[in-house]
This record gives sequence, C-alpha cells and structure tokens, in this order.
Amino acid sequence: MITAAITTVYDPDLALARAGGRADVRDRMLIGLLDLLDDPARGGRLLDVQRYGSETAACQEAARGAVGVARQVATPQLEALLRALEAAFEAGDLAAAERVGRRLPAAVEAVCAALGAAGSSAL
Repeated sequence: MITAAITTVYDPDLALARAGGRADVRDRMLIGLLDLLDDPARGGRLLDVQRYGSETAACQEAARGAVGVARQVATPQLEALLRALEAAFEAGDLAAAERVGRRLPAAVEAVCAALGAAGSSAL
C-alpha cells in the first residue's frame, strides 16, 4: 500500500491511469519530465536558475511544458512548484522565479525518493 505522504509527491497509480494503463508510457513520461527540467539537450534548463535571466523566454516555455507533464505523471508537489515558477515568469518577476527555481532540486529528489518507495522502475 502506498502512503498518502508518498502520493502527494508521486502517485504511481494515478500516473498509470493517466498513461492509459501502460507502465512504459508512464515511465517514459516521468523520465521526460526529469529531462525537461534538467537536460539542456532536450530543452531542459529549469534546475539552473542562473539561466533564468539570460534565457527567460526559453525558461518560461520550459516551465509551461513541465507543468502539463508533471500533471500527467501525477507529481502534485512538483506540479504546484512548476505552476508557481510559470506564474513568476509570466509576471516578469525573475527574483521570484529564482526563489522558486531553487526549490526544484529538492522537489525532484523527493520524486526520485517516492519512486523508490513506490517500487517504480522508471529510473
């Protein structure tokens, strides 16, 4: 049984349902989210807050896309953080965006820990 504390970070059953019951799709989407956050070769730049000022439009677009993926893969805390980041970019408040962005690594770590607790093979 998965505890409520874990499902606030990652809900594998909801993620599986949103992936049409296909674990491979769920896992690819989750890996895609992590890449979107961090892998510059795949559009990711959000974990590097130093890029926010010089690549604002690209970071805003990455945040917008990451919100949708975070919702699909059922990572509610990460989704909320990404929504706050997107809102800060939309408001043109880079200082707020950087404050939110500095919280992303811990949120990603929490998702990874929840994956381990949930027994997912995604990572």
